[in-house]
Amino acid sequence: MKTAGIFCRQMCLCLVIFLGSLLQAHSQDLFRDMDQVKRDLSSLRNEVSQLRSSLEDLRKMVLRGAASQSAGRPETILGGGEQAATQAPIVDDREITRVACQAVGKFFEEADASLRTSDETAAAMGMRAAMRRLNSSLRKYAGTQRISKLLNIYDGLSYDLDVAVGLRGSIQGNQGFMDALNEHRRKYRETCEQK
Repeated sequence: MKTAGIFCRQMCLCLVIFLGSLLQAHSQDLFRDMDQVKRDLSSLRNEVSQLRSSLEDLRKMVLRGAASQSAGRPETILGGGEQAATQAPIVDDREITRVACQAVGKFFEEADASLRTSDETAAAMGMRAAMRRLNSSLRKYAGTQRISKLLNIYDGLSYDLDVAVGLRGSIQGNQGFMDALNEHRRKYRETCEQK
């Protein structure tokens, strides 16, 4: 009986040691897995950062391309002799220019207000509201090629504004966006403020 008790204790002790070593090995596997997950997350963060940077570079290239296509032609923004789309009603160019000048002037005021904010989310919300108002103001003429082009340009600017607010304090800065915005503002003034 005494030997059976000793044998049982030894078996229990072996079982405890065995289970302890299994748990320790399992916990080491868990720690290794957690370290791997942390490395993967870090790698994904780096990739997302690189993708954001690439996206910002592409946006800048598109904005510069749109600005260079319309350089030297202030009427491209609001005036000019482009044909109306076939589904659009025939309207007076001066009427379109007058309405567009008012709407774009209001858009620039709202863009300036959004640029003064320090929060990207607030800037994005402000610019979405500004684009809704611009679309609403120009809905009647959206079928014309020049108003359609104008809405596309300002939609791109409104989309990039919150990114520019976020980049304001960074090394990259928001100079590319500000240059594009100022170029479109200059064209707006050339077209609308001469009247």
